[in-house]
Amino acid sequence: MRGQEVGSLELAWMDMIRGFAILAIIVHHWLLFVPFRGSPALLSSLADLIRDVGGTAVHLFFVLSGCGLSISYFKKEVFSWNQWTKRRLVKIVVPLWIIITLTYIVVVLIHALNCGIFKSHYSWLDLFAYLTFTRNFYRPAFGLNPTLWFMPVILGLYVLFPVLIKVLEKYGAFILLTVSFIITYSSITLCIVISYTVSHQTALFLFYVVEFALGMFVGYIICFHKSNFNRMLGYKAFLLGVGFYCASLVVTKGWKMGDAYNDLLTALGVFLITLNICEWIVHFSPVVSVKVFKQISKKSYLMYLIHGPLILFVIKPLLANSEKLPLHPFISIVFSGLYCCVIFASAKLVYPAMNLVTSHL
Repeated sequence: MRGQEVGSLELAWMDMIRGFAILAIIVHHWLLFVPFRGSPALLSSLADLIRDVGGTAVHLFFVLSGCGLSISYFKKEVFSWNQWTKRRLVKIVVPLWIIITLTYIVVVLIHALNCGIFKSHYSWLDLFAYLTFTRNFYRPAFGLNPTLWFMPVILGLYVLFPVLIKVLEKYGAFILLTVSFIITYSSITLCIVISYTVSHQTALFLFYVVEFALGMFVGYIICFHKSNFNRMLGYKAFLLGVGFYCASLVVTKGWKMGDAYNDLLTALGVFLITLNICEWIVHFSPVVSVKVFKQISKKSYLMYLIHGPLILFVIKPLLANSEKLPLHPFISIVFSGLYCCVIFASAKLVYPAMNLVTSHL
């Protein structure tokens, strides 16, 4: 089963959403890792809101991953799983190995030279946990790069993708979403029953199967029912997204276990909201917006890999040693935006060398 031809311009919204998502994640982690405090209370509340909303953008990556992989699968006349696996390993695993190894070396050197700057100590076992994608099961390694909890999860979903795509081909979208829903929430429930901590840092890939499958469903629609994709666009779809997002908030506030079960609502809400915002921006400025966000999207993976360590092991210690912590909330918000620019520029510098390595492999 092969899909209709899908042009690159038709998928411009994916680059825009990916660009928005990585910027939101960087802002989230800046406001999360760098302390802020000050008056008026309204500004602190605003910074808290931006931090919390920015964090929900991570769900966009699960949806986009499922969508992008499905489109790539359906639009090819001949699909090679061997080539697909090699490409995933080279493009995803190798850059991670390089960045986390460099992070480990720098952190160990900083600690050895001046443990007052960075007091935490990490062993080779911590690095090994990241290299083997088992860091979510090894708590001592969490601090080396807390943002990388995502990697074992997305790798697990990639491994599961061949099975899910066959389910979609043979049984249809409804069965795929139903099975994914059961897998996700039965695994979450089982972990709660056996007292396994259900959090980002300890996340299993099974917790996010339904969000990944949701993205696969979107990709399936784009390939085989393009007209139906338009139903996700417009003010009604945007308001529906707001409704899902608010429902997720209600679940978390009204139920003590809501944080474990609200992610699907959050994913639906943030996807519909961001998709329509991106469509409106494209209509307002089609050339500039597409060009800018395509560049951010292209560098997004490197931006993700490097932004956490730079905050934790460079910027935060420098601010602490200069007695500039905590920051004023307004200054922290402004700095978070500037930090996005710094990370994009850094990723742009690193990208050619990393691309050379992965292309050679």
